[in-house]
Amino acid sequence: MEPKPHQTLKSGLKISGIETFMDTVWVHTPSVGEYNTVKPLLELLKRKNHCLVLTYSSPRASGFLSNQSLPDEVVHLSIPTLVWGKSLDRFLEEYKPDVLILVESDRYPALLSAEVEKKFIVNARISDRSFSFLKLFKSLYAKLFNGFDKILCKDRKNCAKFRSLGVNPKILTPCGNLKAVFSPKAVNPPISCEGFVITAGSTHRGEEKILLDAFGEIKKRIPSAVLILAPRHPQRAKEVFNLARSKFPNAKLLLRSQLFSPHFGGDILIVDTLGELLGFYKIASVTFVGGSLVPIGGHNLLEPAYFGKPVMFGPFVGKFTDLAELLRDIGLAYPVRGVRDIVQTVVEIYRRGVPQGGNLQGISHRVLECYRRELSPLL
Repeated sequence: MEPKPHQTLKSGLKISGIETFMDTVWVHTPSVGEYNTVKPLLELLKRKNHCLVLTYSSPRASGFLSNQSLPDEVVHLSIPTLVWGKSLDRFLEEYKPDVLILVESDRYPALLSAEVEKKFIVNARISDRSFSFLKLFKSLYAKLFNGFDKILCKDRKNCAKFRSLGVNPKILTPCGNLKAVFSPKAVNPPISCEGFVITAGSTHRGEEKILLDAFGEIKKRIPSAVLILAPRHPQRAKEVFNLARSKFPNAKLLLRSQLFSPHFGGDILIVDTLGELLGFYKIASVTFVGGSLVPIGGHNLLEPAYFGKPVMFGPFVGKFTDLAELLRDIGLAYPVRGVRDIVQTVVEIYRRGVPQGGNLQGISHRVLECYRRELSPLL
């Protein structure tokens, strides 16, 4: 592809200094979750010097997406625009995208029928509820979906749903779940720690009490057990520290910011610093991901799994149900509902040894390579 002359975008802020670009790539993400899903592809697109125009449909995503550095332009497209298309025509005329990459599941007629030279759906999925609706209008959606160059599905089951709607099998490929593409930069353990380490990350109020109660029972069975608690909001660290002190007045307890040695030889460490959680997951024997024992919806379950660690999580993982399924598939998922489950799980892992789960790094590599292949030469 030949580079194109530089195009002046509406904001004019994020692309200063770039004289040419390869293609204008329009990436549509319904909201924040889909943006995080497609981020590995955005990074690859930027390396190829494409101009990225990001659109989204959820107004709640405005603050987060407008502050992202990868897109050259961020535009909100309302649902009426995506359904009826008059405003969408104005968007297409203004930005003249060469490529459309639709992430996951917005299926509004004007969006699907947008006249763009190259069109792709990535991490494509159809929920059972949506599938019932789409079947009612099978002929319409078959035509719309067949207007895409490729539909890259999160798994074979979803490819089968597209086929049953009349989509040409030649444009369907099960590349795997893009959310499994997780490649942190080199992670160095922030400290060394002897004993059987339990790292609980991104915890919320209410969860620390459960974890501390469980730790009290675990300590009776595993004297070498060490608990590292990393609240989701570090400003709560002192509150968590006081809670731990009230439950374990004789324990060796410390805030991370007060640890001046590279080695921790105590019982409970409360993390009040930023940017070190992955390192604490790396040194763990078993982990817990917070926001899941209280109705928050969970946090990224793959972070500890990237290092092959067993991952405990509670029942409230509505935001990450597909990641929980992935962890089950590779043998690293340990769902828990409270103190008793946590104690039983940790003690069992201690007695049997840390399990050898699936290779998430290998899965991440295979998924990304599939996308590189199927979206070549864009990526």
